[in-house]
Amino acid sequence: MGQRRSRLTRSSGRTAVMLIALISMIAAACGTSDDDPAEAEPASATAAPAADDGPASTEPATEPEPDSAPATTEAADAAEPDEPAAPSGEPVRIGILFSNSGPAGIFGQPTANIAEFIEEDINAAGGINGRPVETYLADDATDPAIGRQAMEQLIESDGVDVVLGTHSSATREAAKPLAEDAGVLYIYAALYEGGECSAVMFNTGEVPSQQLAPVIPWMMDETGGSKWFLLGNDYVWPRRSFELARQYIEAAGGEVVGEEYVPLGTQDFSSVAQQIAGSGAELIFPALVGGDAIAFETQAVDFGIGQDAIGRLANIYEENVLGVMGPSVTAGMRVTLGYFKEVDNAANSEFVSRYYERFGADAPPHMTFSSHIYDAALLYAAAANAAGTTETAAVAAALEGLTLSTPTGDIAITGSRHLSQPIYVAEIQSDGSQLIVQSFPSVEPDETCTP
Repeated sequence: MGQRRSRLTRSSGRTAVMLIALISMIAAACGTSDDDPAEAEPASATAAPAADDGPASTEPATEPEPDSAPATTEAADAAEPDEPAAPSGEPVRIGILFSNSGPAGIFGQPTANIAEFIEEDINAAGGINGRPVETYLADDATDPAIGRQAMEQLIESDGVDVVLGTHSSATREAAKPLAEDAGVLYIYAALYEGGECSAVMFNTGEVPSQQLAPVIPWMMDETGGSKWFLLGNDYVWPRRSFELARQYIEAAGGEVVGEEYVPLGTQDFSSVAQQIAGSGAELIFPALVGGDAIAFETQAVDFGIGQDAIGRLANIYEENVLGVMGPSVTAGMRVTLGYFKEVDNAANSEFVSRYYERFGADAPPHMTFSSHIYDAALLYAAAANAAGTTETAAVAAALEGLTLSTPTGDIAITGSRHLSQPIYVAEIQSDGSQLIVQSFPSVEPDETCTP
């Protein structure tokens, strides 16, 4: 369960340089050091706090250089950011609790791949307080009982300092008490139903007020449809999501004409398909996970309720799931998520290119779950560097209000311990590619939390 990732020494090129500057600026901006941020070298913000280091120099500031030419060269060199010292000492251990098997196992490999970049990029930026980062992977098998055991392994056997989670809400509910008992910071980085609040938790995935509140009215305007059928797996995330979706649909003048739940692992959707066919639905909102989503959508075509007959707005159909379905099933679907690899900014273009250079052109695509895990790791590193410690309460305090610009876009931890982030809508094309057709920048989560 606690699979150790080997440390990497391969250079990450321009991306690593960008991260060095990024994490350094954020650590300085959080203001935990007594040094003037304008005086600090980029490396010092990612190393141990320099409060006891004394003045950087005892030479008079006006001392003339004997030769102006060398002084000019030195000034030019000083303008370039110093390469941070290689991290050393006891590693900071980052646990990643994710689904690498079971119905949600299709999401697993991109997250495992991104764990390499987490180690590589944070270590290239000087580590956390000068210490190297190591990642430990644990598979919940899309089963909350196994997820609890995996969390126990990460905390008690692997001794992690933080757990980053991308897994079901059922696993979160099973695993959270262990993090609370141990006082281990737990950053839940998967889209979920909202409402989570704990002294050891932050939640950086999309919530319904971000994914659905702005997008449902947009979808109705785009398609002219107003009658919705809600189909989800039978656990807390779909149920709470549908409760809120119904409010957004009715507020936009729409109507819910059917609502159905199926167990995780369902592969026969014939009876549900018949219900949908007879409901008069013009739009379907499917909250189905992994293999269940694939089974439903491929069978829906045979029952005459495929995308070409009834439009889809999905909020968990990422590229790996869509790829298995195939473009004959998916063309025309709209998907609302906090990240697609097609996000149009320079940092993302470079990151995606690097991903495929590393893992091959046929690698499982980098997508919203792996993107959120990467962002969560950067947020944690910046906060721990700003705090000068990995102690949970101190890092939590440094996380609140923290902002970053990442391949995802501009993100910020809000007072509710959730993430303000962009929301994108992609339309699946006839060749299976994703075209971002709408974006909502910096969408605030409608959440409250006072742990």
